[in-house]
Amino acid sequence: MHITLKIYSVLVLLLAWVVLSFVFSPQILPGPIPVFEAIWENLTSGDGFFHLYKTIFRVLLGLFLAMIIGSAFGIVMGISPKGEKFLESWVMVGLTIPAVVYAIITLLWFGLNDFAAVIAIGITAFPAVAINMWQGAKDIDMQLVTMAKAFQVPRRDLIRKVVLPQTVPYVLAAVRYALGISWKIATTVELIGMSSGVGYMLNYWFGLFSMTQVLAWALSFTIVLLGIEFLLINPFEKRITAWRTVVQV
Repeated sequence: MHITLKIYSVLVLLLAWVVLSFVFSPQILPGPIPVFEAIWENLTSGDGFFHLYKTIFRVLLGLFLAMIIGSAFGIVMGISPKGEKFLESWVMVGLTIPAVVYAIITLLWFGLNDFAAVIAIGITAFPAVAINMWQGAKDIDMQLVTMAKAFQVPRRDLIRKVVLPQTVPYVLAAVRYALGISWKIATTVELIGMSSGVGYMLNYWFGLFSMTQVLAWALSFTIVLLGIEFLLINPFEKRITAWRTVVQV
């Protein structure tokens, strides 16, 4: 049922795209066929795989960095009132600074390289991770923890079977949110100062006023992100939360 609804959703989106492509000129909104032809040409030429690889590489490393820093901040803020007071302003300031500022600063500090891109992605995305983990740590049911201690559950099992399962929804939410932010800042960094990646190609084809190629590159990485969501994150979520009771509505 859920798969059918998702298929219908995609079909409606494609239908709307086709209809609008007849309303506007190809310079404004080309139809799906020329865009998918451009995607195929990019992939068969080898450029598509290379630039997608560069962006995915930067995004995943930046996401990993954001998860490490954000989880550390969030857990400290969730379990320690002093830590919450001390780090809360850091996280709030991190959220308010525009992503392009991080991109420019890291490129000026570290040069036009992958390291600068990864640092920019990690710094930009970590506040979102911290907020999710902060809430997750505060929502841990301490009564279950106390009960487990009363029954002398080993510390390793206490963390693995009592604490971690309660934080899984927040970790997955943090991953999803940070992944979206990482993709946006990655393309921004690549557009400003890199010579490879999806953002670089978007800037290149923007200079040539090719809306078909701009949509082709944007759609290519969107498909990659959807693949990560439905082929990796969703199956992992179902497996890791199999213990939860399914409520029939």
